[in-house]
Amino acid sequence: MLKTLLSPDAKLQRENTRLRAENARFLEAVTRRNAENIRLREENRQLRLQNNALRLGRRRDGAGRFA
Repeated sequence: MLKTLLSPDAKLQRENTRLRAENARFLEAVTRRNAENIRLREENRQLRLQNNALRLGRRRDGAGRFA
């Protein structure tokens, strides 16, 4: 009788463990994608600044000021 009572609980624990692992994988993927998006946004910002400077015929010095 005790076994039949514990069986659904064991199934729920297995399902919970599986869902936790799936959630951890999902969050890891979201974290990786977020880091990549941040990197790409910064790269785009730098390229926009270079493009603007080239269009205006000016370049930035090492401190980022127009020379």
